[in-house]
Amino acid sequence: MEAFGVDNCRVEVSGGDEIPLLDGSAQEWVEAIRGAGLCAAEDIGGQKLEKLAPKIDEPVYLRKDDCFVAAFPSSQIHITYGIDFPKAPAIGCQWFNTFLDADIYSSKIAPARTFCIFEEVEKMRDAGLIKGGSLENAMVCSMSGGWLNPPLRFDDEPCRHKILDLIGDFSLLARNGSQGFPIAHVVAYKALIFLYGGSN
Repeated sequence: MEAFGVDNCRVEVSGGDEIPLLDGSAQEWVEAIRGAGLCAAEDIGGQKLEKLAPKIDEPVYLRKDDCFVAAFPSSQIHITYGIDFPKAPAIGCQWFNTFLDADIYSSKIAPARTFCIFEEVEKMRDAGLIKGGSLENAMVCSMSGGWLNPPLRFDDEPCRHKILDLIGDFSLLARNGSQGFPIAHVVAYKALIFLYGGSN
């Protein structure tokens, strides 16, 4: 069994099909998990593990060119995220700032769908990416014509989705009861382009 981060979902897999993209957000996963219920993490011996939340005691950051992710001490999880897509004016530069708890996550972050730039889709398909992508599971924006499949759920839905991606990436650090995402004020700008070298 290996753990994989698939966009917004951390799952244990041992082969088989790709997990479903659903509508490109994490909303249906949140609803399914709520329906199934939560349970405490356990170690390999079946002992319950106390939920651990890593804390940031002093500022830390990573930066490359104008892309960065930083974390500052905070008593609560607080995220400030910025994106910039100058080639797609309908997206443009967006910032979203929020404290984070289960209710805010499920109502303001989880519903935000993934998105792509129409003119870049063929390049991605040629590279073997987004094989299951469609207008039903991603918001598609043209550089010249705006959104091809509106309406957006939020005016800043792309930026909110990047927060969803960031939360998913941090969740890959979860081990032995640790939730992965630190109690900190995380400030990021085009962070995924920095971490993966891909698109903002």
